[in-house]
Amino acid sequence: MNTIMEAVDKLRDTASSHQRAFVIETMGRNSGYLAVMAGIVCGAEMVLVPEVPVTWEEVAATVADAYQRGKTHAIIINAEGSPIDTNELVNKIDTLDVGFKTRMTILGHIQRGGSPTAYDRLLASRMGVKAVEALVEDKHGVMTGLQGRNIEFVPLLDVISNKRNVNMEYYHMTKVLAR
Repeated sequence: MNTIMEAVDKLRDTASSHQRAFVIETMGRNSGYLAVMAGIVCGAEMVLVPEVPVTWEEVAATVADAYQRGKTHAIIINAEGSPIDTNELVNKIDTLDVGFKTRMTILGHIQRGGSPTAYDRLLASRMGVKAVEALVEDKHGVMTGLQGRNIEFVPLLDVISNKRNVNMEYYHMTKVLAR
């Protein structure tokens, strides 16, 4: 998430200095989880996710509203699996002439990079120790996972059968924070 936040912060600086709207595509094929989290921590005007239907007219209205309120930029986070293609969205907003010229950035695999934090390293060490315990205890078909604050064994069947859903309270939070 830090890598996304740093990228969006840099793009916001560019958007503000050139008075632009940026549509930023994140990974997320069938889940908007990453886009919603990015939208909250980056202060996006709007977040588009596969789980919530939206029209390009609604996005254009959001960008126009930001312009009319005197903002120097607009940031739209678009999960790659959202109902609207990023290229198409940028073209449609530009043809409507909502005030800002629109640019797009597809973060792609840059989102997977970045230096680990101290917390990341501690978590990896804790999970590694738990994985060794699984080997010693002859446990099969499990992985280590964070459950609350504890590292637990999680059956692989549970892992592959679950999809991380968007927390709709968080999605709502992106709308409230954008006002």
